Amino acid sequence: MSEYHFERSRLVAAPPELMAQFFMDGVAWYRLNPEWEVLAIEKTGDGDKLKVRYERSEQEAEYCRRPASADFQRGRDAQQSASADFCATGGVVEFVGETSRTITLTWNRQEGGLTRLDYRETFAEPPESGRLAELNLWLDAAGGYLTLAARTDRKALLGRWLLDRFWLRMSPMSRRISLIIVGMEALALLLFIAVLLIYRFIG
Repeated sequence: MSEYHFERSRLVAAPPELMAQFFMDGVAWYRLNPEWEVLAIEKTGDGDKLKVRYERSEQEAEYCRRPASADFQRGRDAQQSASADFCATGGVVEFVGETSRTITLTWNRQEGGLTRLDYRETFAEPPESGRLAELNLWLDAAGGYLTLAARTDRKALLGRWLLDRFWLRMSPMSRRISLIIVGMEALALLLFIAVLLIYRFIG
């Protein structure tokens, strides 16, 4: 059976300990994924239940992320499950179901307070270019969030609060619309300033 791999690395200004906590918790990481909308996250004693809708295909998927030490129940639950087993330098997240996914995450401390984050995912079929772009954005978004979370100044704390409280609760489509609106408003402001300058120095 053929396998296709997506691999990407980036440096993040955050310690490995924070990275391990971020991926083990999973909530912010899942919500940062631009290829799906998180419909529900339920934390239980046996693990986390996740329900998502893939934006491009509009297909919904349900996953159950349980502690790696837990015994998986055979049958229906085992057909839609996810496991995560992380050590100090990374681990594997495996989703089993109609949209099976296996993600390997590793991180290693670098010089200058940086950590190298490596992402690797295996596919049964060649991923579309649109999906590859979304995977790149997912890794960059995770790196940006971790960089912000590693800071302790007031601006960073406010920025993270806004992300968690508002931005991560929006669907990917809503985020794109918001960025377009902000971009158009910024362009209108620049145009207004340009008109004022022209009126002052030429008019």
